[in-house]
Amino acid sequence: MVASRERPIERQKLREQTSDVVQEFDRHFRNWVRVACEDWGYAMPPETYFAKVYERLPEGLRALLGLGLKSGLVISKGRTFTLRGLPSEKGPYNWFSHYAGAKEPAPNWEYFVHVTEFIRFHTIAAANRLSVTFEDDTMDIALYQDNRLLIYCEVKEKVSQIQKLIKEIKAYQLGVDFAAPDRGNDPLRKAKCIVQRKPEYFVGVAIGARFEYRVIYPEDKGFQLIRDVVPLI
Repeated sequence: MVASRERPIERQKLREQTSDVVQEFDRHFRNWVRVACEDWGYAMPPETYFAKVYERLPEGLRALLGLGLKSGLVISKGRTFTLRGLPSEKGPYNWFSHYAGAKEPAPNWEYFVHVTEFIRFHTIAAANRLSVTFEDDTMDIALYQDNRLLIYCEVKEKVSQIQKLIKEIKAYQLGVDFAAPDRGNDPLRKAKCIVQRKPEYFVGVAIGARFEYRVIYPEDKGFQLIRDVVPLI
């Protein structure tokens, strides 16, 4: 009976905490848009602009970004950002793109998902005495135990995009031609990275989906992705 009475209070507390960090994100996002508009000579967009953005970036994602901003893990720099602990030569990264003829800032959608996943991995790393990197070589996110690469993570905004990338990476499982040029061929570049860096797990992430694989390296093949669950996630 006591537990059943407490659950509504716990749910209410969770909703309040979520609302708090979502508002934190909203406050920062509106400031990023304002700075971008000032820099690029746009008028501040109407509320419909923010409604459309928030439709594409769901509440849970905005809550995690708000948590990262509130904790200081994500550091705002005008309309750009960096992340706490990154080497000085990395970043700042742009939340928006500026196109000729455009009338409002164009969100770089993938970065919002990318940073959200970095926040997740940072939490895992802190709890397990591991280290996490952002845009490490060709890897979007990587999780290390000392010099041992545990997880290689690729991030896309949409499920169809990450599914396509994984399918194309798998096409190189039987062997990777390192002499083949990979400029403009992202799947080949990622496959080369897997064989060279030898992560124990590969993770593909998009809004609403996670694809997790254990990676094995048969002697007669380049690598093989086997559907699994990463123990740390």
